[in-house]
Amino acid sequence: MTTRQAAEVLQVTTEAVRKMLKTGRLEQTGMVGRMLLIDADSVHRVHREGKRAGRLWTDQTAWAALFLLSDQKVTWLSSSELWRLRKRLASITAEEFQQLVLNRATPRRFRGSTSSKAQLAKTIGLTGGGSLKDQGIASSFGLAAGSTALEGYAKAGFIDKNARKLGLREDATGDILIREIRFTLPLEDGKVPIAAIAVDL
Repeated sequence: MTTRQAAEVLQVTTEAVRKMLKTGRLEQTGMVGRMLLIDADSVHRVHREGKRAGRLWTDQTAWAALFLLSDQKVTWLSSSELWRLRKRLASITAEEFQQLVLNRATPRRFRGSTSSKAQLAKTIGLTGGGSLKDQGIASSFGLAAGSTALEGYAKAGFIDKNARKLGLREDATGDILIREIRFTLPLEDGKVPIAAIAVDL
């Protein structure tokens, strides 16, 4: 779909559609000349979900929620903020949660060789389809192990600094999805919390 078509389906402005693309709520599939093309499935999903009440959580709150749901320690929020967050988590649906944590990262797609994917997989926190190479994670979701796509989290700026060295080029249809985060996460052994993997899947 074009930006205008997506705006008509969602009954919002084209500027609102661009914001949804930037936050990852909608997926860009490519460009034709100067025209953005948007994945129709993502538009219909947002339309089905309808208007959500409340603002998206900040990246720090989103990650705190993902760590709490993964039974991991949260050190960057105060005890009163954690109490309020736990209370909020007890009252929302999985669909609402998925929307509220959209600000956790900025998604960017790339294309690269098999060897560049292998090298990159060693330096990012694997998530979503990328984490299914781990038999334990795959079986915890009842899925088969293995995936050709690479998906993971990296600190903002990491890819820009290393794209050339890794042989990556930005491509809206690429099979490498990097989710850039704006602050340093205390990942245990470099592993992404299981709740984040679930949301990404």
